Amino acid sequence: MPFFQPKSVLQLVILGFLLAIAPLCLAILYTVQTLGELSEKNRVVSDQVIAMTRHGQDLQRDLLDLERRTHQYLTLKNTELLALFQRERQAILDHLSSLQQLIGEDQNIITNLQSQISVLAPLDTEQIIAQFESIVNLSTTLDGWLQADVDRRVSAHAVEADNIKDSLLVMVFVMALATLMLMLLSSYWINRPIQRILSEIKSLGSGDLSRRIDISGPQEVKVLGQELEWLRGRLHEIDQQKLQFLRHISHELKTPLANLREGTDLLAEQVTGALSTRQQEIIMIVQQNGIELQRLIENLLDYNQLPLQSLTPELIQLQTLGQQLLGNYEIRIKSKELTVSADWQAAAWFADREKLKICFDNLISNAVNYTPHRGSIEILCIEQNSCLVIDVANSGTAIPAEEIPHLFEPFYQGSSIRHGPIKGSGIGLSLALECMQAQGGSLALVKHPRLAVCFRLICPSLNH
Repeated sequence: MPFFQPKSVLQLVILGFLLAIAPLCLAILYTVQTLGELSEKNRVVSDQVIAMTRHGQDLQRDLLDLERRTHQYLTLKNTELLALFQRERQAILDHLSSLQQLIGEDQNIITNLQSQISVLAPLDTEQIIAQFESIVNLSTTLDGWLQADVDRRVSAHAVEADNIKDSLLVMVFVMALATLMLMLLSSYWINRPIQRILSEIKSLGSGDLSRRIDISGPQEVKVLGQELEWLRGRLHEIDQQKLQFLRHISHELKTPLANLREGTDLLAEQVTGALSTRQQEIIMIVQQNGIELQRLIENLLDYNQLPLQSLTPELIQLQTLGQQLLGNYEIRIKSKELTVSADWQAAAWFADREKLKICFDNLISNAVNYTPHRGSIEILCIEQNSCLVIDVANSGTAIPAEEIPHLFEPFYQGSSIRHGPIKGSGIGLSLALECMQAQGGSLALVKHPRLAVCFRLICPSLNH
């Protein structure tokens, strides 16, 4: 059971949506924070570069002013110029101190420049010129170092920005993958109860009515599951009532039918007295219809009892069985003047006699009833690939292509014209197929080189 079960489909969809976009939201927040930090670092580096450049330019300008002020004092010997020289010298020292703090590390160039400027005094012209030459050289060296340091800081910041960009790309890929996985998880979570409902509906459609339907999920899905369970119960109840009705009506019909056949047999044997030719023909018609009616009733009984029956393998003489079944339709075959040919290449086979008889009987009955007057019926019985193969073909009307997929459905009746005396029940082929499948075999409509309709029975040997 999940730790949280949404109460509705809407909550389930919203929760799945939030779960899917959560990594994207995290990615957006992380990107905004990273870009903010990168922007702050860019501002700091820019301020440092600007300040270092400005201090370097101010230092060069102030050194020129100090040198000019020194020459003026040496020329005029004015005390005001000396005071102005001292203030400008102190301003240069302040610039150097600020620059030292801005760089954040001790630099011998700045220290030497500070030392030389501190002892600078306008006393001797030659000495001043030599001192200023040394100061200018140090200042030029410092300016070059500052330019290199600015380039280094800018390059380091660019490398850091590239690294951040790469990390953002990796993070976006990971988050996109996580989003995809969470979307698949959410889709499965949302789709699971719907697929369960579809599975249960298919089970109902296939006739599986014994298993109880219990669907968990949002409230709407649970209600739908309860309705499906109610429907399953009703269908199961109706199915049981149908089977019970078929069993009862089949048994109720067999008793008067047995009496009817017994009476017609006595009349046919002329036990009660001699019959005219016309009366004998009528008795034969009643006998034939009695046999056909008995077959239909037995189909109903066998159709209901087949799932409960077990296999009883025995050695069956195929020609004897076939001739016995054909004998049941002898009157009908003669009245329609049908041509029946049988080729019994396989003499005997291990199978369930009753199931093989039911299948074979229904195929012969279909062939007799759907073959027109003076038509042909061919029966071929061979062994092929360790299986018994029986083809029952007739010259009736070809079955339309759109009806072929439904031939073996219970109670399905196609558009082909039936020439028999009694309308079929529509379960003969369905029952025949189930009899073969119970033995691991099959039954199918196949093409015949000459005749329009051919059913092929394939039955593996049960002699294990």
